[in-house]
Amino acid sequence: MIVTIDLWLAYVGAMLLISLSPGSGCMNTLSTALAVGFRGAWPAIAGLQVGLMIQLVVVGIGLSAVLATTPWAFAILQWAGVLYLAWIGIEKIRDAGAPPVVNADDGSRGRFVRAILINSTNPKSFVFLGAFFPRFVVLDDPLLPQYGVLAITSVSIDTAVMLGYAAMAARIRIFLQSPLHMRRTQQLFGLLFLVAATGLAVSH
Repeated sequence: MIVTIDLWLAYVGAMLLISLSPGSGCMNTLSTALAVGFRGAWPAIAGLQVGLMIQLVVVGIGLSAVLATTPWAFAILQWAGVLYLAWIGIEKIRDAGAPPVVNADDGSRGRFVRAILINSTNPKSFVFLGAFFPRFVVLDDPLLPQYGVLAITSVSIDTAVMLGYAAMAARIRIFLQSPLHMRRTQQLFGLLFLVAATGLAVSH
């Protein structure tokens, strides 16, 4: 068996908790769906999954150990993540102060790339997955098939959760169509991104 059913079910439960917990990916999905609707959030959700796959590949080849034991490598990635989240927060607050423009955003490609960067510049996720992922792997069995099953499971669960968040935000969007509500929502998410950047900056 590639992955034992007990280990797989335990992994499913753990990944559900991880995906449901609020984070920068969740905030990005919610803010995108509020801005451009459910379908408009799909590229952002796809980008998050590409970022997650990058993390899983890095963990799979053992670079998470390098990030955990090499302070300068961790610091570079950490500050890249801090600056990027802070830039998103400032951009949202700045755009909220401007007159609202119907359907104005950075386009599907921009949403996709932004989401990739949000996930792939989070060093805490690399280190966390590096500690978490191997707990569900049987070292005496071939590793590649096990990593493949767990990676597919991770992406499937996170995609389903993000689609749920996007659907929820799209429903709320109906009640936030006024320019004032849209500006306040953008400002709120801008502040949340700045809080996430601050939390990443002060974490050890």
